[in-house]
Formats: sequence, C-alpha cells, structure tokens
Amino acid sequence: MEFENLITTRKAKGYSQELMAEKAGMEQTTYSRKERGVSPVTESEWERFAKILNVPVEQIKEERHVPKNENCNFYDHSVGIQYVNVPKELFDIMIKKLEKLL
Repeated sequence: MEFENLITTRKAKGYSQELMAEKAGMEQTTYSRKERGVSPVTESEWERFAKILNVPVEQIKEERHVPKNENCNFYDHSVGIQYVNVPKELFDIMIKKLEKLL
C-alpha cells in the first residue's frame, strides 16, 4: 500500500524520487520502497521528508494498520525483524540437525 499523501505532495512540488532520495541521503531504490510502503518509514524519515517538501509532517504521514500474523509474537518494523512461534517438536528437530553440523 503506497503512501499516497507523500507521493501526491512530492509530485505537486515537481520532485522526482531521485531528488527526494538525494536530499534525504538515501538511494533512490530505498526511497521508492519506503514511498510504496514496502520498507518502513521511521519518525525521523517522516520529519526529513516533510522538511524537504516544506510541509507539515501531518500532511504527508499516513498511519498504517499492520495485519497481525497469528504465528508472530512481535514485530520490530524499525529493523525488519520478526519473531515467530515454532512448535517444540520442530524446534527439537532443528536443534538435533544443528548439533550434527557442529
């Protein structure tokens, strides 16, 4: 799901993704992933984008409801880590296989 407010504002200012990325200090591909909602946008990045576009953060920032994965205990979107429950039987098998490798 794209961040429509960010995209619309960027285009209204006549800025390309390349220019936004350059001003934000990131690669164009990284900026594109953030704009498309593929990669998370941190609070400091929202503030940086707003400053670049010379608009209030509230004009471009959109909150997202992240669907909960029932097998997941915890999401840390700032670094893309996911913790999941593994059935004990499967965990034991994995440990045995790892022990053989060591």
